[in-house]
Amino acid sequence: GAVPHSDKSLRSFDQIFSLVGGYGKYQLMMLLVLQYSMINLAGNYVFVSFAALRPICHDEEYSNSSSSSSSSDVCSLLSSCSNLSRPSFHTLYEDDHFVCPSSTIPHNLQTLQAIGSAVGAAVGGHLADEFGRKWVTFSGAVQMVGFGLLGAASPNWYVLAIAMIGMGFSYGVYNDVGMALASECVGVRYRILQTLAFQWSLALMINSLLAYFTATWRGFLTATNLLGLPVLFIIPFWLESPRWLIQKKRVQQAAASLNKIMERNGESTRFTGEDLGVIELDDVQSRSYSFSDLFSTRDLSLYSLVMILSALTIEISVAIIIFDVQVLAGNPFINIALYGALRLWVPPFLFLTDGKMHVFGRRTMFIASQGTTLSLFLIALLLEGFIQPSIRSSLLIFAGIVNSGVHFTIYKQYCIELFPTVMRGVAVGSFGVVEKIGGAIAPQLIILSHRFWPGISATVAIAILSASLISGYLILPETRDTDLPDTKRTVPQ
Repeated sequence: GAVPHSDKSLRSFDQIFSLVGGYGKYQLMMLLVLQYSMINLAGNYVFVSFAALRPICHDEEYSNSSSSSSSSDVCSLLSSCSNLSRPSFHTLYEDDHFVCPSSTIPHNLQTLQAIGSAVGAAVGGHLADEFGRKWVTFSGAVQMVGFGLLGAASPNWYVLAIAMIGMGFSYGVYNDVGMALASECVGVRYRILQTLAFQWSLALMINSLLAYFTATWRGFLTATNLLGLPVLFIIPFWLESPRWLIQKKRVQQAAASLNKIMERNGESTRFTGEDLGVIELDDVQSRSYSFSDLFSTRDLSLYSLVMILSALTIEISVAIIIFDVQVLAGNPFINIALYGALRLWVPPFLFLTDGKMHVFGRRTMFIASQGTTLSLFLIALLLEGFIQPSIRSSLLIFAGIVNSGVHFTIYKQYCIELFPTVMRGVAVGSFGVVEKIGGAIAPQLIILSHRFWPGISATVAIAILSASLISGYLILPETRDTDLPDTKRTVPQ
């Protein structure tokens, strides 16, 4: 039945889910759709990993003047080496006059995509706080498929560059705003479960299969983006975040949205606008929040500093492995698939430790994941030349798994749990911008590593990981099992 209008104890939105249960069929449907959509997102992200695979030269004459295994000038290699081992994938280099004679274009395209992602995260966050989560998420999904298919049909690298920027922009919008929407529609105990919908374990495995079977960069882009089409017909049936609607003083719409969620979950409880009207509101609902508001109080400033450093580690520590997949020994298709398969333990591990083992709070997991990633990078760098390449590859892969799996999830939880509803979109979007700055830096670090010293990219990653770990240890509070803050007054201390 309906909650009595006289119930004045309903002071926070999370109390609603404590009354009716925080998870049901509707939230599960969201999780499954979001996880399925990661195939499209991950495919567009790792596209260059396959499209920029380098051939290996076995011509002794050519090898005398240039390293056959790590030549930075792939176009020269293709035209001058008489005995090439080509990757079993038709790359950008092999299309006549597409990128050659400029061997750096593929990695520069990846940088453009990262820049697009940064802009998308910033714009998406602002739009989500201003106009709502649902339709901004949908717009990101539409653009993702559209720009991906444009990339597959590109007649030259200029058009592909536009498509890559668009794929990046839509990724920034969809991923960050979708995460805010999913987390705001569940109870306290299930927030981490919805965040786990954005893991790429299965998506990377599926995209490796797509790359292997399509065997061309155009075929791969076409396949991974066609798989994204069903999502475009499902998201319109999602509901706007009632939590956001309340903070916008649209309590009647919030009640309608919440009641539809209850109906889809088979719950009999219903709420009215009057029931929700007693929930604490922000002081100024009419204003728009911006990046500068993330530093408007001492606590928010300190939290923002930690999130910025953590965001940089997310993309850099993973991208220097994924974007330069041949830095790992063996078949690149198997490498990416294994990288996904070896992450399959992360979601059940995080969900079980979060729900069953109280010692593993947000703070403990943050410090442990960053410390583990940092240690593995240090070992791989300091022992290079003393350990087998396969062992070094294993260390780097596990470092990437811990960072992109465990730490990514905990970092995103902190973004959602430390910053209030009125500026959550801006917070997640702004730190998403920083992630993408790391993503833009990573391909350039790879180019420098190829030309000068192989340890450049790992050294930069180690420096940023150290700063993130130390600041997190000194600053971050524990936020597990606490209500999401809706206003600046309720930000965790």
